[in-house]
Amino acid sequence: MKELLDSKDSHEFFKIKLKVNTAILKFIVFFIISLSTFYFISIQFESYIPLFTMQTTAEALHLFLNLIGIKNNLDAYNIIFSNFSINIIRQCTGIFEIITISSCILAFPSSIKKKIIGIFLAVPIIYFFNIGRLILLSIIGIYNPSIFEAVHDYLLQLTFVFLVVFYWIFWINKVVKK
Repeated sequence: MKELLDSKDSHEFFKIKLKVNTAILKFIVFFIISLSTFYFISIQFESYIPLFTMQTTAEALHLFLNLIGIKNNLDAYNIIFSNFSINIIRQCTGIFEIITISSCILAFPSSIKKKIIGIFLAVPIIYFFNIGRLILLSIIGIYNPSIFEAVHDYLLQLTFVFLVVFYWIFWINKVVKK
């Protein structure tokens, strides 16, 4: 060890060589900037994004539940059933998933046209998946409330993450590489 430290290459022993993949670094930087910008916009201008507000999400859930024959009452952001209620909060709207997938798409190197296609298709997919998720949670809450928290906190959150990642990979393989 002493010979290594005394040699003229000793500085090489302690020197850490980092090879930075600039494409990945650009993606990460642009993703974080995009994510932060969209998050800020979503908070400051929430009332101008009517599809993803707590009120419109609660109203849509109320409507869809009524369409499939599940009796409920709407009180502001609360969906009330005979034995159970769901409080719609900002995290229930799907806006964070839209922000995430949009940021992934915008940060990925591809043409503007392909990015627009990716985001244009992602919004309704995520919106309707989210409404379906809320309907499923409502049914679970009505018929088996003891597993509601576990399904909500783990199963459906993880499923939402997988949907976003799956859609992004699908977009890369079917739209960008086409």
